[in-house]
Amino acid sequence: MRCYLLGDLPESEAISLEQKFFADDETFEQMWETENNLVDGYVRGRLSPEDRERFERHYLASPVHRQRVAVARNLIEKADPSIAPAAAVTEPKVSLRERLSAMFGLSPATWRFALTAATLLLAAVSLWLFLDRARLHDELAQLKAENEASRGREQAMTDQIAAAQGEREELASELERLRAERDALTQPTEQPGQTSRSRIFSFLLSPMLIRSGGDPQTLTIPPGTDVVRLQIKAERDDTRRFQVSVRTVEGRQVWEQQRIKPQIDDARSVVINVRIPVGKLAMGDYILTLSATGTTGETEEVNRYFFRVIAGRSSELKR
Repeated sequence: MRCYLLGDLPESEAISLEQKFFADDETFEQMWETENNLVDGYVRGRLSPEDRERFERHYLASPVHRQRVAVARNLIEKADPSIAPAAAVTEPKVSLRERLSAMFGLSPATWRFALTAATLLLAAVSLWLFLDRARLHDELAQLKAENEASRGREQAMTDQIAAAQGEREELASELERLRAERDALTQPTEQPGQTSRSRIFSFLLSPMLIRSGGDPQTLTIPPGTDVVRLQIKAERDDTRRFQVSVRTVEGRQVWEQQRIKPQIDDARSVVINVRIPVGKLAMGDYILTLSATGTTGETEEVNRYFFRVIAGRSSELKR
């Protein structure tokens, strides 16, 4: 018991002794008597230097024990004034571990168990943080993939909308052309039950380009003409669709027609027919641009034609 109070008892024996004196009253009384004798010997200065050092280092590490020693000293000094002042209780230098052990009443075995438990808890927390970090990394990668897929869908929808708008514009242009042609071909009623027939002037444009430097082809439009039909020959290709744009030499567009389906002329060529209301062609010089769109959707210019419009006689009219 004395070795236990001085901190010299092995850990296994200390645990066994603690269990015994807490469970057995007689052992507890013996421990109490041993502790009183040890405190009395310290206060009276009767301990050996080694026991005194161990007593101060281990027993006095507890504030409760220091208070007990102080009370014992006061009582002994009052009962026996001959005790030297040198025997006064001093504050020993103890380690942080010993202070914590004394403060919480932890034995060395309990302290070692607490350290082991703390180490295991720290390892468990570290593992949880690692797994949580991996989970967050996977979620971040999944969100990035979903964002990429969403952007791809948005781009596809944007492309589809652009294609639909382009088709809508082509249809609107074709509708406008058909309306203009209908207006040109429809004449007001002259008498009840009778309508006038549309008068059409046809002209075949020869493949004389504007860059050839020659004189322009002349369209002599007879009076009373309603529609000018320009005919253009091109190489045969069943997969192409044609577009025609007519502009003045100053660059002002006067007529445009999209998605023209050509008529077969012979085994090697086709004819593109363009119907223009005569009101669109005032007297002057014009440039007709013929373009073609293939299966790839790319449009390329086929030719440019230079022609001049003048007024003519009614005998030149073709119905």
